[in-house]
Order: sequence, then structure tokens, then C-alpha cells
Amino acid sequence: MTHGSQRFAIIGLILAAQTLANVGPLGIPAIASLIRADLGLTLAQAGSFLSAYYVGPVLMSIPAGAIADRYGIVTTLVGGQLVIAAGLLAVSASPSYGVLAVLMMLAGCGYGMLNPTSTKAVLAWSRPGERATMVGLKQVGLPFGGALGAALLPVLALAVGWRTAVAASGLIIAAMGVASWLLYRDPPGARDAAPTVPAPGRVRAVFRTRDLWLLAISTAIFAALQTVWMAFLVLYLQEIVGIPLVVAGRYLALAQAAGMAGRIGFGLLSDRVFGGRRRITLAVAGTGSALCSIALAFTGPGASVAWLVPLAFVGGFVVIGWNGVQHTWMAELAGPAAAGTAVGLGLAVSSGGVMLGPPIFGWLVEAVGGYRPAWIALALSMAAGLVILGQIRERPRMAA
Repeated sequence: MTHGSQRFAIIGLILAAQTLANVGPLGIPAIASLIRADLGLTLAQAGSFLSAYYVGPVLMSIPAGAIADRYGIVTTLVGGQLVIAAGLLAVSASPSYGVLAVLMMLAGCGYGMLNPTSTKAVLAWSRPGERATMVGLKQVGLPFGGALGAALLPVLALAVGWRTAVAASGLIIAAMGVASWLLYRDPPGARDAAPTVPAPGRVRAVFRTRDLWLLAISTAIFAALQTVWMAFLVLYLQEIVGIPLVVAGRYLALAQAAGMAGRIGFGLLSDRVFGGRRRITLAVAGTGSALCSIALAFTGPGASVAWLVPLAFVGGFVVIGWNGVQHTWMAELAGPAAAGTAVGLGLAVSSGGVMLGPPIFGWLVEAVGGYRPAWIALALSMAAGLVILGQIRERPRMAA
């Protein structure tokens, strides 16, 4: 196999791992109404599954990134998948909301291991002028997995129960973890070298870099908005617009599919159109996300397919598509030796937005007695994210 074909084979392997790891966790919101009915949950609890899941990345992303920087990629890559699988298998047997939430946190720890490590792997296999595009391609795995989960889990759950559906997704992730262990290789230049050991000063420098913190905090708001969309879109379409579960799940699947296109599209936009500038790309995504949230706020009963299809598609494109650009920019701000640690920092802080966004949104819906003010407040919160984004200093691309 030539180096070029091997490069794309490895990136394809990483994309497959990233995709299958998200089928279960991101498919769960599509069956939230079934879990809610089975366990007797409130709306806020039913919308908080992803929040619980993303506690794990808050706890694990920084340690996992540092471990990948120090000891190499494959162990952390595989370990993350196996932890997600074990967590989901346990979730399928949850007797109550409290147990389910704790087990979702456990599964999320695995994603906190997988995500920064897979980004580091893709950066290692990418050329300087294509990094945002390739990381965006890798990050397609999140919405792709979510789209598969949103399309398949409701059908499977209605046929055999939500517990069996969640357990099946866990077994698939475990199988992919084994495949990753057997097939992943580091780039040829690093294959026989000892794993990189970043100097302690470099790791400390990550935590002292103003722009890294500003980027992480800004995109925490992006992430909160993204997760509210994924957690509440199906519930909103069912309860307010009056669409059946399976059909509502298809709109979520459409949004996730559009997010796949967005992750490649925003990467190409940043690399090719804006010449490696990341801030303007994120500003486009943030502005579009706010506008789509306002549009959803005014989508009511009897909304037509001609309105819902473009809203789900455009919303998914901008709400989900920005993530790869953020990963790339974090790595570029830190430099190659500390890229995993920097991406881990970004994931940890942005996962805080993921964790807090849905329960706050659900509480606001219940407090004001409707969704519209909550969607508008969510859109307005993006203004703060864009102001913070504007304070970050652009730097040259990370050298090869």
C-alpha cells in the first residue's frame, strides 16, 4: 500500500470509529419519549441524556489528550471505544433516571478519551494546507453516527424495546474498538520512534495561553446550542408541531446528515476560501445557528414539510458543522507537541456547554410555559460567544 492510500485508509478507519461511537449516545434523544414513558421522567430529565453523557468529556478530555501526547494514540483510541461500549451496555439495564445518568457519564468518559486522540491521529496524517478539512471529515463521524442513530434507534426500539436498541449500539462500538486495535498504524516516520513526550513547560503553556481559553469558552456556547438542537428537536416536533416519533426522528437524522456536510464544508471554507483563517468561519457558523434557532422558535403546529426540511437541513449544517474548525484551531494555537492537550482543553470546556445547555433549556421551557422564549434566549446567547470569538488573535497554520 502506498503512503497516500495508507493515509486515507487510516483516516477512514478513524472516521468509522468516530461514527459508530456516536450511534448510541446521539441516537438516544430520538427515543427519549420512550425512555421518558418507561422511567417516568420529566421533560428536563428526558432532555438531559446528552448533558449527562458530556460530563465524561469534561472529566477526561484533558487527561486523554495529554496521555495521547505522551504515550501515543492507539491505546487511548481503543480504550475510549471500549469504555463507551461498556457504558451503553450498562445504560440498557438502567432501572431509574439517576442510574441512567451516572452510566451515561461513564460512557461519556470513553468519548472524552476517543475524540482528542482521534483528532491528534488525523493531524498526524494530514498535510498543513488540508488540516481543517481532514479534521472536519473526521468530525463528520459525530453527525453521521447521530443520523444513523436517529434513523435506526426509533425503529429498533419500537420493535424490540429501547433497552435492546441501546445495548446493540454498545456491541457495535466494542467490535469497532477491536478493529481499531488490529488496524491502526502511526504515520511511517513515527512508527519506530518512541512516543512523543511533551516537556512539562509545554503542557503548562497550554493552560496559560489566553487565546486557547477564549476559543474554548466561546465554542462552549456553540456546543450548548448544538446539543440543545440534538436533544430537543424530536421532542419539540412531537409535542408542538404534532409530528409522530418516527417522522420526527427522520428530521433529526436530516439535521445530522446536514451536519456531516457542514463539517466538511466549513473545513473547506476555512482552508480554501479564507486561506486558513478560522475565526471568520466560526463566526459564519455561529450567526447561522442563532438565526435558525429563532426560525425554529416560530415554527408551530401544522408546519409544512416545505418549511421543516430546509430548516432541519440548514440548521444541522450550521449548528453541527463548525466543530472540526475549532479542533484544528486549538491544535494550531498550541503547536504539534501539545496538540492533543490543547484539543482536550477545548473539548473539556465546550463539553461544559454541552452539559449545561439542555437542562437549562428544559428548565426554561417549563418555567415560562413554552418553547418559544427558550429558543430565542438560546439564539441571543450566541451573541456572547461571537463577542468572545472576536477577541482571539489569528496565528499562522501549525507547521508540518
